[in-house]
Order: sequence, then structure tokens, then C-alpha cells
Amino acid sequence: MKNKMIHELFQLSHAKTFEGDTLLSLHFQNDKKELALNSQSPTELHDLVKHGVFNAAAKSTSFIRASYIDKINLLFVGLGAKKDSSFETARQTGAVTFTKVSSEKVKALGIDVDSFLKASGKEHAAEVLCAFLEGFYLASYTYDKHKTTPKHNHKLKSITLVSSDKKNDNWLNELAHKVLVTADCTFLTRDLSNEPSNFGTPEYYANTLAKLSKDYGLKCKIMNEAACKKENMNLFLSVGNGSTRESYVVVMEYTPKTGAKTAKTVSLVGKGVTFDSGGISIKPSMKMEDMKHDMTGAATMIGATLMAARLEAKQKIITVLGFCENMPGNNATQPGNVITTRNGKTVEIINTDAEGRLVLADILDLAQDYKPDVMVNTATLTGASTVALGKLASALFANDEKLAQQFIEVSCKTEERLWKLPLWDEYFDDLKTPYADMANSANDAAGGTIRGAIFLKQFIKEGQKWAHIDLANRAYDQGFLPYNPRKGSSGVYVRTFAEFVMNYR
Repeated sequence: MKNKMIHELFQLSHAKTFEGDTLLSLHFQNDKKELALNSQSPTELHDLVKHGVFNAAAKSTSFIRASYIDKINLLFVGLGAKKDSSFETARQTGAVTFTKVSSEKVKALGIDVDSFLKASGKEHAAEVLCAFLEGFYLASYTYDKHKTTPKHNHKLKSITLVSSDKKNDNWLNELAHKVLVTADCTFLTRDLSNEPSNFGTPEYYANTLAKLSKDYGLKCKIMNEAACKKENMNLFLSVGNGSTRESYVVVMEYTPKTGAKTAKTVSLVGKGVTFDSGGISIKPSMKMEDMKHDMTGAATMIGATLMAARLEAKQKIITVLGFCENMPGNNATQPGNVITTRNGKTVEIINTDAEGRLVLADILDLAQDYKPDVMVNTATLTGASTVALGKLASALFANDEKLAQQFIEVSCKTEERLWKLPLWDEYFDDLKTPYADMANSANDAAGGTIRGAIFLKQFIKEGQKWAHIDLANRAYDQGFLPYNPRKGSSGVYVRTFAEFVMNYR
């Protein structure tokens, strides 16, 4: 798997010595929430503690600028009480530290790994340091592609993980690689979701995936509307009927270099509505510009697929994505229309703004042709998800309890929270109609997120393990987390889906 970066990221490497301008050290508090010092602690740190300037509280930083040309700056960073610290604390601390490094115009940063290992012990040091660096890198993201005078908000060129112990070489090199790939793939998802819809058309994304697949050794199959019609994907095609832009389905395939014959197959399925006006059931104008983010489900699965592939996952990955534009027009699907789906069921369209489930239904059916061991889909499916869960967690649905638990465990580690909601068959009663096998909406606000999931469940074959994550409430504007942009795509759940794939057995 090629390791070249999609984005320009500041270098992250390991060395035994450091010659940059600023050296960073990470510190925990003791049980009394104090910073324990010893004879080897720098004089500057003793002075900071003595005068109450720095006590290693979580997300605290203290920068000491060098007094002489031949000395380096010192940056002390606090992780809080060791017993209370978590990977998420480290991740948010990393983000805050990036802001500090940027404000101090640091160009070459070193991280004192040896002192950190002594303070933390090696048991969780690698994961804490990885989370810290994830937060640091994720906070560095900017989207200025369409600005006439793009500006980066930092001067940082490199980070060096400084350790004189040869025993640390392998895991530090592996850590650096994982952090860079994580940031690169998350930035890709953010970029794809942030792309304005006049540039980010279904054809644009299909062509982009063809190139990315070639660059990273994945197979890629692109289905235009004619190919989709041959597959009887009428429900998917109905969403794009009102648009002048052609719809596309893209299938990406990753196969591990070794153990492919016995590898589990994970299918990742994503909704890629490049702009959602609501169609005939048109949306209110307020914040409609954010509907370019309605393809974030697909963007998330793209980032997760490439992350897992570049980290050499042992599992096969089949990623199926549906790209289209939901617009009102002369040929637009109308409320009351009945559409025959790929699997032969019929759907009455009650609300053309409940279009994401129409996209997913047909491509979920297509994904099952590959006979995956497990299938997972995600989408900005329902505004009701925000009503149900706010901005802190997305809704998880699964037809297998073990599968649901696996996702919960992974999301706890990545701190991209999920909350399991019921998938009871009684909810399907709300979607019954005298005119077709089911309706796509009940046209009221009761249990909207669950109704979206129960609709999708009708297209899952017996015995197929399946999970659905509705990320509409977390797809963008997640700036309350310091490693996410204040405005625009968050890239949330790229890490979770990739970790799920890599750990699925």
C-alpha cells in the first residue's frame, strides 16, 4: 500500500536527538492534582510550579521562550491527573497544544518521549501519545481551496519524537505512520464534504474515487445511470430525477496482501447526496447551503476505507457509495409516486426530502451481492437525530447485539460516541400504506430517526449482519471539540469505522 499523503502535512518522524526550536514535554498530575518534580526536572519547570503558573492540569500549556540564541524554547503541556486521564483528554490537549504552537510561531517541534515514558509507564504511553498527536494534527485542518489568497494558520514544518532508547524505534515509527494516515484520511473526508455542490457533483466524486483507487491500489467500479437502470436501481435513480446532473454508484474493493482467502469481508455503504434541496418537498431556505454536506455519509466511508487500507487491514473491504443530486425539476419524483426497488419491493414516496433512505435501500441491496460477513451503512439520514441526541452522539442501529456492542466498544476508544436506539418491527406500522409495500415517510415528527432505520431494515436479507449509523447530527459544525473546525465538515466517525474494520473478526 502506497504511503504518500493526499494532503500537505507537517512531517512527523522519530530521532534520537533534536535540533529544532521548541521542545515539548508532557506531564501528569499526581493524585493530589499536583505536578510532581524531581532533580532532573528543568529549572524552568520548577519556577513555573513554584509561582503557580503551571500544575499540569488537563489542556494547560506554558511556553518558555529561550533567552539565548543557542538554547531552545520549552513547552510544558498538562494531561491532568493520571488516574482521571483518558485518550480523549489527550486528544483535546493535543488540539489545544497545536493552537499554542501556532500562536508562538514554532517551526520545528520536538516531543520528549523518554521523559513521558518515565512519567506514564509504557503500558498506555503509545495510545496516549497517539491520541495527543491525533488531536494536534486534526486541529491543523483548514479548507481554503476556493479562496483567492489561501493562508495557513501555522508555520510548523515538522514534529520529531525524541527518544534515545533504540527499543522505542519500532513503535514510534508505527505510531507516526498511523497518526499521519489518520489525519490525511480525516482531512480527505472533510474536504469532500466541504466541496461546494457546483464543484462537488456526482461525476466529480466518481472521478475522484477512480483516481484515489488507482493511487492506493484498490479496485474501482463506476456505474452510470444506464448501468444502474440495468440493475433495476429505480429507487436510487428516482432521487436524481429532477437534476440535470447524472447519478453514479461507485464500488471500491480492498483486498489484503496476505490471508485474503480466509479474510472476513466488511461492506461499508454510504449516502452521497451532493446537494439536497428536498426535491418537490423543498426545504426551508434557512441554512440550505449546508446541504452540500448531505454526502458526508459517503465521504466518511471513503476516508475510513482508505485509512483501513493504508494501515493494511487484514479484512476485505467492499465500499458501495451512491452519488446523486436531489432537485426539483420537470422530471422530479413527486409525492404519491410508487417506485419499484432493486429487490422487487414497492415504495410510495410520501416526502421527497426523505431521499437518503431511497439511495441506501438500493445500494444496500447491491452490496449484499458481494456476500459480506458484515455490512455497515452511514448517512446524514434524519434531522430527527439532532432532536433525539443533540450534538454529542449519533444513533446506532443493529440487527445483531454482538455487532452493536463491537461498535460501542470502538466508539468509546475513539470518543466518537454512539447511542443504540431500538429497531423494533412495530415501528414499521407507521410506514404502511394501501398503495405500495411501504411508504418512505410517515410525514410527522414522531420517531423519525427510528423510522429511517426501520425502512432500511426492509432491504436487509435474512441472516445478514447489519448496522446503520445516522450521523446527521455530527456531520458538520462540531467546533465545540477543539480538534474539529468551528465551521464545516467534522470528519467524525472516520476513525471509528476504520478501527471497526481493522478489528472485525
